[in-house]
Formats: sequence, C-alpha cells, structure tokens
Amino acid sequence: MQILDIHEAIPGHYTQLVYANKSPSLIKSLLGNGAMIEGWAVYTEQMMLENGYGNNQPEMWLMWYKWHLRTVCNTILDYSVHAGNMSKDEAMHLLVKEAFQQKAEAEGKWKRVSVSNVQLTSYYTGYKEIIDLRRDYKARLEDKFDLKSFHEKFLSYGSAPVRYIRELMLEK
Repeated sequence: MQILDIHEAIPGHYTQLVYANKSPSLIKSLLGNGAMIEGWAVYTEQMMLENGYGNNQPEMWLMWYKWHLRTVCNTILDYSVHAGNMSKDEAMHLLVKEAFQQKAEAEGKWKRVSVSNVQLTSYYTGYKEIIDLRRDYKARLEDKFDLKSFHEKFLSYGSAPVRYIRELMLEK
C-alpha cells in the first residue's frame, strides 16, 4: 500500500495535478500528456525510496521492484499485443508467472490492453524520460543540483510531454 500511496497521492498523481492546475497554460492543464502524468507517479516511487522513505528496508525495495517489474511487463504486453500477435494465454503467462501479478489483475490488464493502445506503455516511457532528464539536469548543474528545485521546475510546466519539458529545462 505504501508504494501505491506514493504513486497515487503524494508526491505522485495528487502532487503532479496540483502543479498542473497552477500551470498558466490552459491547454497543458486540460490536455495532459499521459506519459508525463503516469511517468511522474512511477518516478516518485523510486525517488522516495532513494531518499530514505521506508528507512531503506529491504521489504520496501522488494515491493518497489515488484511494482517496477509490473511497469516493464505492461510495456512488453502493450507492444506485444499491438505490434505483435501475443495471445491472451501468452499474456496471462507473462503477467502471472513472470511478473507475479494476481490472476484477477492480469485478467483486468488483458481487458485494458484489448480496448486501448499505448496507455500501458506510458508508465515506463514517462518514467524513463524523467529519470534521464534528472540525470542530465544534475550533470549540467553539478554541485548546484537540488532535487526539490528540480521537481518544482519540472512540475511547473504542467502536464506537457516530457520531451518538451526537457528542452525547456536544459536550455542554455
């Protein structure tokens, strides 16, 4: 539940949406980019643990790895169904046997992937873009880097696609 709370509430979706609602751009506030929104929530799961949430207990990291495995497998599932020919049986095997998801969750995931495309991929895509931006932003600022300032600046752009936020944050 703790990882879920981070993802859904603070500093995940709730925090991101508070900042998005303050964005001066009505377009970015109303037409949020799914990869940025979901990527932020996934990013915060890792970021919180990296910064001491849960006192670095192995159980917390184990849960994070399980959640991260789900994010990666969701991407594999989405791609394999829409750009390949993954069957429902193959999807159930991936999700239940390889990603340790409950059968009911896997069934729900199959329904989701059957009626949407790229939504399940957005979690990992956004997460990876944000992690890469943080790395590059930190390298640019070196010892002047401050994680809180990075987050506030990143979120100040509303729910824009990460690639555009990246361009703005890394401008010279």
